[in-house]
Amino acid sequence: MTSSFAASLGFVVLHRYGIVLGTHRELLLGVAFTSLCWILTAYIGPETDHAHADLVLPRRSHPLGPGWTLIREEAGVPKAEAAEFARQDNIPLAMLGWVCGSATIWSALFMVGNILYGRTGYALGLFAVLAVTGSTLIWVIKRLWK
Repeated sequence: MTSSFAASLGFVVLHRYGIVLGTHRELLLGVAFTSLCWILTAYIGPETDHAHADLVLPRRSHPLGPGWTLIREEAGVPKAEAAEFARQDNIPLAMLGWVCGSATIWSALFMVGNILYGRTGYALGLFAVLAVTGSTLIWVIKRLWK
């Protein structure tokens, strides 16, 4: 967020000096600068403390995939238990949950905005999207987390 704020502040300073790059260029430069900053932070910053992830994450969420093998081993999750959850994994259903979760959040945000601007028709349409995607998300969560 700090890098995004710095990029925006930089564009304001440039505007004060009469340098206007255009909205599309400023957007692309802002995204590039922010992405560069978070990638550098990820590689230069300190490693995440494994204490919390070791104790809580593997037992509650049962993360799958080869990237979590070390964490599962450090937490003492037996390979048989990890294999059992891997058999129960349902990637297509998880992807449906991801899409519905994103649509639920975005439709709720835009619905509130349209209510604030008095656009009742758009708000009702977005409420319908919210109801369908939210219900589907609840169904997916119940199926995945049984």
